[in-house]
Amino acid sequence: MSLAAKAGARSKQQTKQERKQQARQPAKKRAEQQAKKQARRRKERGKRPKKSLRIKASRRPPVLAAGALVWRLKNDKLQVLVVHRPRYDDWSFPKGKAEPGESMVLTAIREVAEETGRQIVLGRYLGKARRRLVSGRKKRTLYWAAQVLPEAGPGEGLRAAVKPASKREIDKVRWWKVEKAARKLTHADDKRLLARLVDWYESGQLQVRSLVLVRHAKAVSRATWGYGINSEITRPLVMGRGQAQARDVAALLSAYGVGELVSSPWKRCVDTLAPYAHGCGLDLRSDEAFTELSALTTPEVMQASFRDLLERGSVLEGLSGPGPAGPLERGSALAGLPGAGPAGPQRREPAGLPGRGPAGPQRREPAPEGQLEPSYPLALCVHRPCLPLLFETLREYMGPELATKLPDSDPWLRPGQAVVVHLRRRPASVQLGTTPEGDVEAGGGGDVVVKSSQIVALELH
Repeated sequence: MSLAAKAGARSKQQTKQERKQQARQPAKKRAEQQAKKQARRRKERGKRPKKSLRIKASRRPPVLAAGALVWRLKNDKLQVLVVHRPRYDDWSFPKGKAEPGESMVLTAIREVAEETGRQIVLGRYLGKARRRLVSGRKKRTLYWAAQVLPEAGPGEGLRAAVKPASKREIDKVRWWKVEKAARKLTHADDKRLLARLVDWYESGQLQVRSLVLVRHAKAVSRATWGYGINSEITRPLVMGRGQAQARDVAALLSAYGVGELVSSPWKRCVDTLAPYAHGCGLDLRSDEAFTELSALTTPEVMQASFRDLLERGSVLEGLSGPGPAGPLERGSALAGLPGAGPAGPQRREPAGLPGRGPAGPQRREPAPEGQLEPSYPLALCVHRPCLPLLFETLREYMGPELATKLPDSDPWLRPGQAVVVHLRRRPASVQLGTTPEGDVEAGGGGDVVVKSSQIVALELH
Protein backbone atom coordinates (compact mmCIF):
# COMPACT_ATOMS: atom_id res chain seq x y z
CA MET A 1 0.00 0.00 0.00
CA SER A 2 1.32 3.39 -0.95
CA LEU A 3 1.87 6.22 1.52
CA ALA A 4 -1.00 8.21 0.03
CA ALA A 5 -3.37 5.26 0.38
CA LYS A 6 -2.30 4.72 3.97
CA ALA A 7 -2.84 8.41 4.78
CA GLY A 8 -6.31 8.28 3.21
CA ALA A 9 -7.23 5.19 5.22
CA ARG A 10 -6.10 6.86 8.46
CA SER A 11 -8.11 10.02 7.62
CA LYS A 12 -11.23 7.94 6.93
CA GLN A 13 -10.76 6.06 10.18
CA GLN A 14 -10.39 9.31 12.12
CA THR A 15 -13.58 10.67 10.51
CA LYS A 16 -15.50 7.55 11.60
CA GLN A 17 -14.17 7.92 15.13
CA GLU A 18 -15.20 11.58 15.27
CA ARG A 19 -18.71 10.69 14.11
CA LYS A 20 -18.98 7.99 16.78
CA GLN A 21 -17.77 10.43 19.42
CA GLN A 22 -20.26 13.09 18.31
CA ALA A 23 -23.07 10.57 18.35
CA ARG A 24 -22.36 9.84 22.03
CA GLN A 25 -22.63 13.59 22.88
CA PRO A 26 -25.97 15.23 23.65
CA ALA A 27 -27.60 17.05 20.75
CA LYS A 28 -27.43 20.43 22.48
CA LYS A 29 -23.71 20.09 23.03
CA ARG A 30 -23.13 19.06 19.44
CA ALA A 31 -25.04 22.11 18.20
CA GLU A 32 -22.97 24.43 20.40
CA GLN A 33 -19.74 22.92 19.14
CA GLN A 34 -20.89 23.24 15.55
CA ALA A 35 -21.81 26.89 16.07
CA LYS A 36 -18.41 27.64 17.64
CA LYS A 37 -16.68 25.88 14.78
CA GLN A 38 -18.57 27.93 12.18
CA ALA A 39 -17.89 31.16 14.05
CA ARG A 40 -14.21 30.36 14.19
CA ARG A 41 -14.16 29.68 10.44
CA ARG A 42 -15.90 33.01 9.70
CA LYS A 43 -13.45 34.86 11.87
CA GLU A 44 -10.52 33.22 10.19
CA ARG A 45 -11.85 34.08 6.77
CA GLY A 46 -12.71 37.63 7.80
CA LYS A 47 -16.28 37.30 6.51
CA ARG A 48 -19.56 38.34 7.97
CA PRO A 49 -22.30 35.80 8.60
CA LYS A 50 -24.18 34.88 5.44
CA LYS A 51 -27.32 36.88 4.76
CA SER A 52 -30.68 35.19 4.49
CA LEU A 53 -31.43 33.71 1.11
CA ARG A 54 -35.01 34.98 1.28
CA ILE A 55 -35.76 37.71 -1.23
CA LYS A 56 -36.91 40.90 0.38
CA ALA A 57 -40.52 41.80 -0.37
CA SER A 58 -39.44 45.15 -1.79
CA ARG A 59 -37.26 43.41 -4.40
CA ARG A 60 -39.95 41.03 -5.65
CA PRO A 61 -41.90 41.88 -8.83
CA PRO A 62 -44.77 44.26 -8.08
CA VAL A 63 -48.30 42.96 -7.68
CA LEU A 64 -50.26 43.93 -10.82
CA ALA A 65 -53.85 45.09 -10.62
CA ALA A 66 -56.30 47.01 -12.79
CA GLY A 67 -59.49 49.00 -12.42
CA ALA A 68 -61.59 51.69 -14.04
CA LEU A 69 -63.11 55.09 -13.42
CA VAL A 70 -66.61 54.38 -14.73
CA TRP A 71 -68.32 57.64 -15.65
CA ARG A 72 -71.67 58.87 -16.89
CA LEU A 73 -73.56 62.09 -17.45
CA LYS A 74 -76.81 62.60 -15.57
CA ASN A 75 -78.67 65.90 -15.74
CA ASP A 76 -75.59 67.30 -17.51
CA LYS A 77 -73.48 66.46 -14.46
CA LEU A 78 -70.43 64.20 -14.58
CA GLN A 79 -70.65 61.26 -12.18
CA VAL A 80 -68.31 58.40 -11.29
CA LEU A 81 -68.93 54.94 -9.87
CA VAL A 82 -67.34 54.27 -6.45
CA VAL A 83 -67.32 51.32 -4.03
CA HIS A 84 -66.97 50.96 -0.27
CA ARG A 85 -64.75 48.27 1.24
CA PRO A 86 -65.79 47.44 4.81
CA ARG A 87 -62.51 45.69 5.57
CA TYR A 88 -60.60 48.97 5.11
CA ASP A 89 -63.56 51.33 5.61
CA ASP A 90 -62.58 53.31 2.50
CA TRP A 91 -64.23 54.68 -0.65
CA SER A 92 -62.38 53.95 -3.86
CA PHE A 93 -62.78 52.97 -7.48
CA PRO A 94 -63.43 49.32 -8.43
CA LYS A 95 -60.19 47.43 -9.02
CA GLY A 96 -58.46 44.15 -8.27
CA LYS A 97 -55.45 41.90 -8.83
CA ALA A 98 -54.77 40.25 -12.16
CA GLU A 99 -55.12 36.49 -12.45
CA PRO A 100 -52.25 34.43 -13.95
CA GLY A 101 -52.01 34.98 -17.69
CA GLU A 102 -54.72 37.66 -17.68
CA SER A 103 -54.17 40.93 -19.54
CA MET A 104 -54.67 44.22 -17.72
CA VAL A 105 -57.67 45.31 -19.82
CA LEU A 106 -59.47 42.06 -19.05
CA THR A 107 -58.59 42.40 -15.37
CA ALA A 108 -60.18 45.85 -15.27
CA ILE A 109 -63.39 44.61 -16.90
CA ARG A 110 -63.65 41.53 -14.69
CA GLU A 111 -63.00 43.39 -11.45
CA VAL A 112 -65.58 46.07 -12.22
CA ALA A 113 -68.13 43.37 -13.05
CA GLU A 114 -67.38 41.50 -9.81
CA GLU A 115 -67.48 44.55 -7.54
CA THR A 116 -70.29 46.57 -9.16
CA GLY A 117 -72.29 44.16 -11.32
CA ARG A 118 -71.75 46.39 -14.39
CA GLN A 119 -70.30 45.33 -17.70
CA ILE A 120 -68.14 48.12 -19.09
CA VAL A 121 -66.23 49.17 -22.19
CA LEU A 122 -62.86 50.84 -21.85
CA GLY A 123 -61.89 54.24 -23.12
CA ARG A 124 -58.65 56.14 -22.61
CA TYR A 125 -55.93 54.86 -20.34
CA LEU A 126 -55.88 57.10 -17.27
CA GLY A 127 -52.66 56.15 -15.52
CA LYS A 128 -51.40 54.04 -12.64
CA ALA A 129 -51.44 54.19 -8.87
CA ARG A 130 -48.54 52.89 -6.79
CA ARG A 131 -48.59 51.81 -3.18
CA ARG A 132 -46.68 49.50 -0.85
CA LEU A 133 -48.44 46.55 0.75
CA VAL A 134 -48.14 45.65 4.42
CA SER A 135 -45.70 42.90 3.43
CA GLY A 136 -43.43 45.53 1.87
CA ARG A 137 -44.12 44.40 -1.67
CA LYS A 138 -45.02 47.05 -4.26
CA LYS A 139 -48.43 47.12 -5.92
CA ARG A 140 -49.12 48.75 -9.28
CA THR A 141 -52.72 49.38 -10.37
CA LEU A 142 -53.59 50.50 -13.92
CA TYR A 143 -56.78 52.49 -14.55
CA TRP A 144 -58.89 53.25 -17.61
CA ALA A 145 -61.77 55.62 -18.15
CA ALA A 146 -64.82 53.48 -18.91
CA GLN A 147 -68.56 53.52 -19.49
CA VAL A 148 -71.28 51.00 -18.88
CA LEU A 149 -71.96 48.67 -21.80
CA PRO A 150 -75.56 48.88 -23.05
CA GLU A 151 -77.69 45.79 -22.62
CA ALA A 152 -76.68 43.16 -25.20
CA GLY A 153 -73.94 45.47 -26.47
CA PRO A 154 -71.19 44.09 -28.73
CA GLY A 155 -68.60 42.00 -26.97
CA GLU A 156 -70.73 41.06 -23.98
CA GLY A 157 -71.38 37.55 -25.33
CA LEU A 158 -67.65 36.78 -25.29
CA ARG A 159 -67.18 37.62 -21.62
CA ALA A 160 -67.17 34.87 -19.06
CA ALA A 161 -69.63 34.98 -16.18
CA VAL A 162 -68.18 36.39 -12.98
CA LYS A 163 -68.95 35.71 -9.35
CA PRO A 164 -70.14 38.87 -7.58
CA ALA A 165 -67.97 40.11 -4.75
CA SER A 166 -69.22 39.26 -1.26
CA LYS A 167 -70.66 41.86 1.10
CA ARG A 168 -67.56 41.46 3.23
CA GLU A 169 -65.47 42.71 0.31
CA ILE A 170 -67.81 45.34 -1.23
CA ASP A 171 -70.89 46.42 0.70
CA LYS A 172 -71.82 49.67 -1.11
CA VAL A 173 -71.79 50.79 -4.76
CA ARG A 174 -72.68 54.42 -5.51
CA TRP A 175 -72.83 56.95 -8.34
CA TRP A 176 -71.34 60.22 -7.05
CA LYS A 177 -70.97 63.61 -8.62
CA VAL A 178 -67.30 64.38 -9.16
CA GLU A 179 -67.43 67.18 -6.57
CA LYS A 180 -68.60 64.75 -3.90
CA ALA A 181 -66.12 62.12 -4.99
CA ALA A 182 -63.26 64.61 -4.72
CA ARG A 183 -64.21 65.20 -1.07
CA LYS A 184 -64.98 61.68 0.09
CA LEU A 185 -62.50 59.45 -1.76
CA THR A 186 -60.07 58.03 0.76
CA HIS A 187 -56.83 57.72 -1.22
CA ALA A 188 -54.80 60.53 -2.77
CA ASP A 189 -54.07 58.52 -5.94
CA ASP A 190 -57.81 58.13 -6.56
CA LYS A 191 -58.30 61.88 -6.24
CA ARG A 192 -55.42 62.49 -8.67
CA LEU A 193 -56.95 60.17 -11.27
CA LEU A 194 -60.35 61.79 -10.78
CA ALA A 195 -58.85 65.23 -11.40
CA ARG A 196 -57.38 63.97 -14.68
CA LEU A 197 -60.77 62.58 -15.71
CA VAL A 198 -62.43 65.92 -15.01
CA ASP A 199 -59.74 67.78 -16.98
CA TRP A 200 -60.34 65.53 -19.97
CA TYR A 201 -64.08 66.09 -19.73
CA GLU A 202 -63.74 69.87 -19.55
CA SER A 203 -61.31 69.94 -22.48
CA GLY A 204 -63.47 67.68 -24.65
CA GLN A 205 -61.00 64.77 -24.59
CA LEU A 206 -63.04 62.32 -22.54
CA GLN A 207 -65.81 61.61 -25.03
CA VAL A 208 -63.74 59.90 -27.71
CA ARG A 209 -64.13 57.07 -30.17
CA SER A 210 -61.74 54.14 -30.57
CA LEU A 211 -60.20 52.53 -33.62
CA VAL A 212 -58.34 49.25 -33.10
CA LEU A 213 -55.72 48.61 -35.79
CA VAL A 214 -54.74 44.93 -35.74
CA ARG A 215 -51.98 43.00 -37.47
CA HIS A 216 -53.29 39.57 -38.39
CA ALA A 217 -52.35 36.60 -36.20
CA LYS A 218 -49.52 34.18 -36.97
CA ALA A 219 -50.03 32.66 -40.43
CA VAL A 220 -48.65 29.55 -42.11
CA SER A 221 -45.28 30.34 -43.73
CA ARG A 222 -45.01 30.90 -47.47
CA ALA A 223 -42.44 28.12 -47.70
CA THR A 224 -45.06 25.71 -46.33
CA TRP A 225 -48.17 27.00 -48.10
CA GLY A 226 -46.74 28.14 -51.41
CA TYR A 227 -45.87 31.32 -53.30
CA GLY A 228 -47.96 33.33 -55.75
CA ILE A 229 -51.00 35.58 -55.42
CA ASN A 230 -53.51 32.71 -55.16
CA SER A 231 -51.55 31.15 -52.31
CA GLU A 232 -51.29 34.50 -50.57
CA ILE A 233 -55.04 35.01 -50.70
CA THR A 234 -55.77 31.62 -49.13
CA ARG A 235 -52.86 31.32 -46.67
CA PRO A 236 -54.45 30.53 -43.27
CA LEU A 237 -53.48 30.99 -39.64
CA VAL A 238 -51.20 28.54 -37.88
CA MET A 239 -53.09 25.86 -36.01
CA GLY A 240 -52.73 26.44 -32.29
CA ARG A 241 -50.59 29.57 -31.99
CA GLY A 242 -52.31 31.62 -34.68
CA GLN A 243 -55.79 30.63 -33.53
CA ALA A 244 -54.89 31.41 -29.90
CA GLN A 245 -53.76 34.89 -30.97
CA ALA A 246 -57.07 35.37 -32.81
CA ARG A 247 -58.93 34.56 -29.58
CA ASP A 248 -56.75 37.10 -27.72
CA VAL A 249 -57.67 39.69 -30.35
CA ALA A 250 -61.35 38.88 -29.78
CA ALA A 251 -60.94 39.48 -26.05
CA LEU A 252 -59.27 42.85 -26.72
CA LEU A 253 -62.03 43.95 -29.10
CA SER A 254 -64.60 42.93 -26.51
CA ALA A 255 -62.89 45.13 -23.92
CA TYR A 256 -63.32 48.19 -26.16
CA GLY A 257 -66.84 47.29 -27.27
CA VAL A 258 -66.00 47.11 -30.99
CA GLY A 259 -69.18 47.05 -33.07
CA GLU A 260 -67.89 47.24 -36.65
CA LEU A 261 -65.27 45.04 -38.31
CA VAL A 262 -63.29 45.85 -41.46
CA SER A 263 -60.59 43.59 -42.85
CA SER A 264 -58.47 42.72 -45.81
CA PRO A 265 -60.38 39.96 -47.69
CA TRP A 266 -57.36 37.63 -47.54
CA LYS A 267 -58.00 34.60 -45.36
CA ARG A 268 -55.46 35.19 -42.57
CA CYS A 269 -56.95 38.63 -41.83
CA VAL A 270 -60.54 37.41 -42.01
CA ASP A 271 -59.71 34.48 -39.72
CA THR A 272 -58.14 36.84 -37.17
CA LEU A 273 -61.42 38.72 -36.70
CA ALA A 274 -63.67 35.67 -37.21
CA PRO A 275 -63.81 34.59 -33.52
CA TYR A 276 -65.06 38.02 -32.50
CA ALA A 277 -67.50 38.25 -35.42
CA HIS A 278 -68.94 34.81 -34.62
CA GLY A 279 -69.16 35.44 -30.90
CA CYS A 280 -70.92 38.80 -31.27
CA GLY A 281 -73.02 38.03 -34.34
CA LEU A 282 -71.49 40.88 -36.35
CA ASP A 283 -70.85 41.14 -40.07
CA LEU A 284 -67.27 41.49 -41.19
CA ARG A 285 -66.79 43.89 -44.10
CA SER A 286 -63.84 43.22 -46.39
CA ASP A 287 -62.06 45.95 -48.34
CA GLU A 288 -59.61 45.28 -51.16
CA ALA A 289 -57.86 48.57 -50.37
CA PHE A 290 -56.25 46.99 -47.28
CA THR A 291 -54.61 43.97 -48.90
CA GLU A 292 -50.86 43.40 -49.01
CA LEU A 293 -51.01 43.78 -52.80
CA SER A 294 -52.64 47.19 -52.46
CA ALA A 295 -49.86 48.31 -50.11
CA LEU A 296 -47.31 47.49 -52.83
CA THR A 297 -49.17 48.73 -55.92
CA THR A 298 -51.67 51.41 -54.86
CA PRO A 299 -50.61 52.77 -51.43
CA GLU A 300 -52.41 56.05 -52.09
CA VAL A 301 -55.73 54.17 -52.40
CA MET A 302 -55.15 52.45 -49.05
CA GLN A 303 -54.34 55.72 -47.32
CA ALA A 304 -57.37 57.42 -48.84
CA SER A 305 -59.65 54.61 -47.61
CA PHE A 306 -58.11 54.84 -44.16
CA ARG A 307 -58.60 58.61 -44.06
CA ASP A 308 -62.22 58.05 -45.00
CA LEU A 309 -62.64 55.78 -41.96
CA LEU A 310 -61.02 58.40 -39.75
CA GLU A 311 -62.93 61.36 -41.15
CA ARG A 312 -66.37 60.14 -42.15
CA GLY A 313 -66.75 56.49 -41.20
CA SER A 314 -68.45 54.91 -38.25
CA VAL A 315 -65.36 55.53 -36.16
CA LEU A 316 -66.60 59.07 -35.62
CA GLU A 317 -70.29 58.57 -36.24
CA GLY A 318 -72.74 59.07 -33.43
CA LEU A 319 -71.85 59.94 -29.86
CA SER A 320 -68.13 60.20 -29.32
CA GLY A 321 -66.96 57.76 -26.71
CA PRO A 322 -64.68 54.73 -26.31
CA GLY A 323 -67.60 52.58 -27.11
CA PRO A 324 -71.19 52.71 -26.20
CA ALA A 325 -71.62 55.35 -23.60
CA GLY A 326 -74.48 53.21 -22.41
CA PRO A 327 -77.88 53.61 -20.80
CA LEU A 328 -76.31 53.77 -17.41
CA GLU A 329 -79.45 54.57 -15.55
CA ARG A 330 -82.95 55.15 -16.81
CA GLY A 331 -82.68 58.84 -16.07
CA SER A 332 -79.40 59.52 -17.84
CA ALA A 333 -79.63 62.71 -19.86
CA LEU A 334 -77.22 61.85 -22.66
CA ALA A 335 -79.24 62.13 -25.83
CA GLY A 336 -78.69 65.84 -26.14
CA LEU A 337 -74.90 65.74 -26.18
CA PRO A 338 -73.10 67.14 -29.24
CA GLY A 339 -72.57 64.50 -31.87
CA ALA A 340 -75.12 62.07 -30.48
CA GLY A 341 -76.59 59.97 -33.24
CA PRO A 342 -78.34 56.68 -33.76
CA ALA A 343 -75.48 54.88 -35.48
CA GLY A 344 -74.87 51.30 -34.44
CA PRO A 345 -74.13 47.89 -35.85
CA GLN A 346 -76.75 45.63 -37.35
CA ARG A 347 -76.52 42.37 -35.46
CA ARG A 348 -77.14 38.92 -36.98
CA GLU A 349 -77.23 35.40 -35.72
CA PRO A 350 -73.76 33.79 -35.77
CA ALA A 351 -73.72 31.39 -38.70
CA GLY A 352 -70.91 30.39 -41.03
CA LEU A 353 -67.97 32.60 -41.93
CA PRO A 354 -68.49 36.32 -41.38
CA GLY A 355 -69.94 37.88 -44.47
CA ARG A 356 -68.00 40.16 -46.79
CA GLY A 357 -70.89 42.05 -48.19
CA PRO A 358 -72.51 44.65 -45.89
CA ALA A 359 -70.78 47.99 -46.08
CA GLY A 360 -70.89 48.78 -42.43
CA PRO A 361 -73.56 48.92 -39.74
CA GLN A 362 -77.11 49.89 -40.45
CA ARG A 363 -79.03 52.37 -38.38
CA ARG A 364 -81.27 51.17 -35.61
CA GLU A 365 -84.40 52.66 -34.18
CA PRO A 366 -83.86 55.67 -31.91
CA ALA A 367 -83.31 54.80 -28.30
CA PRO A 368 -86.10 55.36 -25.77
CA GLU A 369 -86.22 58.73 -24.13
CA GLY A 370 -83.59 59.12 -21.44
CA GLN A 371 -81.36 56.42 -22.87
CA LEU A 372 -78.24 56.70 -24.97
CA GLU A 373 -78.28 56.08 -28.70
CA PRO A 374 -75.02 54.15 -28.90
CA SER A 375 -72.38 54.09 -31.59
CA TYR A 376 -69.48 51.73 -31.62
CA PRO A 377 -65.74 51.65 -32.22
CA LEU A 378 -64.23 49.99 -35.27
CA ALA A 379 -61.53 47.34 -35.72
CA LEU A 380 -59.39 47.10 -38.86
CA CYS A 381 -57.22 44.03 -39.56
CA VAL A 382 -54.40 44.38 -42.09
CA HIS A 383 -51.06 42.90 -43.18
CA ARG A 384 -47.60 43.89 -41.97
CA PRO A 385 -46.64 45.80 -45.21
CA CYS A 386 -49.76 47.95 -44.72
CA LEU A 387 -48.76 49.19 -41.27
CA PRO A 388 -46.11 51.83 -42.15
CA LEU A 389 -48.54 53.45 -44.59
CA LEU A 390 -51.34 53.50 -42.04
CA PHE A 391 -49.03 54.81 -39.30
CA GLU A 392 -47.96 57.58 -41.66
CA THR A 393 -51.63 58.49 -42.06
CA LEU A 394 -52.24 58.38 -38.32
CA ARG A 395 -49.40 60.86 -37.76
CA GLU A 396 -51.42 63.40 -39.72
CA TYR A 397 -54.04 63.31 -36.96
CA MET A 398 -51.82 63.63 -33.89
CA GLY A 399 -49.26 65.99 -32.48
CA PRO A 400 -45.52 65.29 -32.67
CA GLU A 401 -45.24 64.13 -29.04
CA LEU A 402 -47.94 61.50 -29.46
CA ALA A 403 -46.57 60.46 -32.86
CA THR A 404 -43.30 59.31 -31.24
CA LYS A 405 -45.24 56.50 -29.50
CA LEU A 406 -46.11 54.85 -32.81
CA PRO A 407 -43.87 51.94 -33.86
CA ASP A 408 -41.21 53.22 -36.25
CA SER A 409 -39.39 50.11 -37.43
CA ASP A 410 -40.11 46.75 -39.01
CA PRO A 411 -41.95 44.46 -38.07
CA TRP A 412 -44.05 47.38 -36.73
CA LEU A 413 -46.35 45.06 -34.74
CA ARG A 414 -46.06 41.43 -33.68
CA PRO A 415 -48.63 38.97 -35.10
CA GLY A 416 -51.91 39.55 -33.29
CA GLN A 417 -50.74 42.83 -31.73
CA ALA A 418 -52.90 45.95 -31.96
CA VAL A 419 -52.76 49.73 -31.73
CA VAL A 420 -55.77 51.44 -30.15
CA VAL A 421 -56.22 55.10 -31.07
CA HIS A 422 -58.81 57.36 -29.46
CA LEU A 423 -60.22 60.13 -31.61
CA ARG A 424 -62.40 63.14 -31.04
CA ARG A 425 -64.18 65.33 -33.54
CA ARG A 426 -63.13 68.88 -33.83
CA PRO A 427 -65.79 71.50 -33.13
CA ALA A 428 -67.21 73.09 -36.26
CA SER A 429 -66.22 76.48 -34.89
CA VAL A 430 -62.47 75.74 -34.94
CA GLN A 431 -60.55 78.55 -36.65
CA LEU A 432 -57.53 78.39 -38.89
CA GLY A 433 -54.38 79.56 -37.21
CA THR A 434 -55.55 78.44 -33.76
CA THR A 435 -55.22 74.68 -34.13
CA PRO A 436 -52.41 72.86 -32.33
CA GLU A 437 -49.36 71.73 -34.24
CA GLY A 438 -50.00 68.65 -36.31
CA ASP A 439 -53.69 69.35 -36.90
CA VAL A 440 -53.32 71.05 -40.27
CA GLU A 441 -52.17 69.65 -43.59
CA ALA A 442 -51.09 71.36 -46.76
CA GLY A 443 -53.47 70.42 -49.56
CA GLY A 444 -53.31 70.90 -53.32
CA GLY A 445 -52.43 74.37 -54.48
CA GLY A 446 -50.99 75.29 -51.09
CA ASP A 447 -54.37 75.30 -49.36
CA VAL A 448 -54.49 74.49 -45.65
CA VAL A 449 -56.91 71.75 -44.70
CA VAL A 450 -58.10 71.46 -41.09
CA LYS A 451 -58.85 67.86 -40.21
CA SER A 452 -62.23 67.20 -38.67
CA SER A 453 -60.87 64.67 -36.18
CA GLN A 454 -57.90 64.43 -33.87
CA ILE A 455 -56.18 61.51 -32.14
CA VAL A 456 -55.82 62.37 -28.46
CA ALA A 457 -54.51 59.07 -27.07
CA LEU A 458 -52.70 55.94 -28.22
CA GLU A 459 -52.27 52.48 -26.67
CA LEU A 460 -50.28 49.41 -27.73
CA HIS A 461 -51.66 45.95 -26.88
